[in-house]
This record gives sequence, C-alpha cells and structure tokens, in this order.
Amino acid sequence: MKCGICKAEMNETTITYTEDIDQGVIVIRHVPAHVCTECGNKWYSGTVAAQLENMIDRFASSAGTEVSVINFEKSVA
Repeated sequence: MKCGICKAEMNETTITYTEDIDQGVIVIRHVPAHVCTECGNKWYSGTVAAQLENMIDRFASSAGTEVSVINFEKSVA
C-alpha cells in the first residue's frame, strides 16, 4: 500500500489512538492501522474507523469520565 500524501510504503501495524474531546481524553491502544514509513501518515480501514467512532461516542456519553484507556482488541471482540 502506498501513502496518499508522499507515495512511500505503508506498513501494517498497531498504534495507540488518542482523541481529545470536550469531556476529556480517550486513549485506544492496539488499533490496527497502516502507517507511512516516511511521513507517518496513518490510514484506517472503514471497519476500524467505524469502531473507533463508536468507542469515542460511548466515551462522550459517559458522564463524569475525564480519561479513558481502552484496549481496541478486547473492545471489539
């Protein structure tokens, strides 16, 4: 797979995804992604992106939670 930005190779790996929203911060570990070897651009499959959105929505609806750390692999299993 080639990077859409710099056209270098992308490696399939897992990353830690962090999202800062009004209520706090969500950290999702072990997220499958393709990462560019040159510029670091990250690409997620449609399925992974939808799962990330779902996790963020659930976090946003948890009243009183400021920080949440989630393991992607266990959350979607």
